[in-house]
Amino acid sequence: MGLYRRKIKDPASGLRIARGPWWMKYYRDRRPFYESTGTTDKREAQRRLNERLGQVATGIHHSPHVDRTTFEELVVGIRQDYAINKRRSAQRLNEYIQHLTRHFQRLRASGITTDRVQKYIIERQREGAMNGTINRELGALKRMFKLALQQTPPKVTRIPHVPKLEEHNVRSGFASYEDFLAVRGALPDHGKVAISIAFWLGLRSGEVLSLKWSQVDLASAKLSLTPIQTKTEVSRVAYLPPDLLVLLKEAKKRIEAEYPGCIWVCQWRGERLVSIHRSWKTACRRVGLEGLLVHDLRRTAVRNMVRAGIPEKVAMAISGHKTRSVFDRYNIVNEADLEMAAGRLQEYINREKVTLSVTLAELTGGASKASIEEVTEMSEEKLVPPIRIERTTNGLGNRCSIQLSYGGVV
Repeated sequence: MGLYRRKIKDPASGLRIARGPWWMKYYRDRRPFYESTGTTDKREAQRRLNERLGQVATGIHHSPHVDRTTFEELVVGIRQDYAINKRRSAQRLNEYIQHLTRHFQRLRASGITTDRVQKYIIERQREGAMNGTINRELGALKRMFKLALQQTPPKVTRIPHVPKLEEHNVRSGFASYEDFLAVRGALPDHGKVAISIAFWLGLRSGEVLSLKWSQVDLASAKLSLTPIQTKTEVSRVAYLPPDLLVLLKEAKKRIEAEYPGCIWVCQWRGERLVSIHRSWKTACRRVGLEGLLVHDLRRTAVRNMVRAGIPEKVAMAISGHKTRSVFDRYNIVNEADLEMAAGRLQEYINREKVTLSVTLAELTGGASKASIEEVTEMSEEKLVPPIRIERTTNGLGNRCSIQLSYGGVV
């Protein structure tokens, strides 16, 4: 334990001469650590050695390799986490990493500061990225640092502050029953089953496309989802409305006839249907509903359940919403709701008008002229005139003299 300088052989004299900065050697858990002080001043080098010894004694010491951790190593860590936990959003993570790499590549983790993060935000906003997208990308960056900090030994010493932007691009679309029928009619056969399930039950597109016929009990009119299929990792059961049940029965007969042995509810040529977004956009463009999203069917299903009088807890169990705030965001109010509210307000005011007109008729038209005059006369008789206050006098002396005179005393 102490300071030393590395010796280099002098080509002229052949002697080993100490050159370069001072190096320090210290121990932690009986393990030696060698680290450059970065200075040729011995006094400053001793101060840095004492600082390291203090960190070791208090348990806050980190090995020198922490300062050499790069952004690429952070990326490896989050990819491993997604692979171990079998997360289904790996493709989306790749998109986030692609944008982050253009700005933070070949940087050390210690060099990723809040200032650099803010510059990244400005650059992404100039590219036209929405605040919600930027927040998801920075969330992935923050997750990288958290995973690196949890390593033993830790690969970073701190997590930089990552500002969170306000999101004003929250989706609020929904589809009426007429819109749903129009788009479904314009879709190919392999897409009709998927959007019908999404419209009636509010399942996520990933949940719908992963359904197998073994999970659909047509006799009991219900389907079940396993924890690995759901975003919340909780199994769910949903009962099928009659219209949806008829559609699934017809679809199964057709699939069994055309592709025997197909296990997928949503299939394309006997194989699992991976995505319907392309055919969905084409169908929406054909019927004049461009901009409508597949996920809008999920919002529509939640709104329809609430309007149908289904208890909110039951609706949340069907759609798979875990938090109340998300459920409230999906229960969208549209212009038709506002128009209906105005109509109900007018109906209430009309009832108040009828009540008020009846009350006035009873007060004016129901009473006769004679009764009104009688009430007026009675009121006049009961009027009491004001009492006149007289000037004060010596009343006590007068009363005394009167009593004496009545008493017979002269």
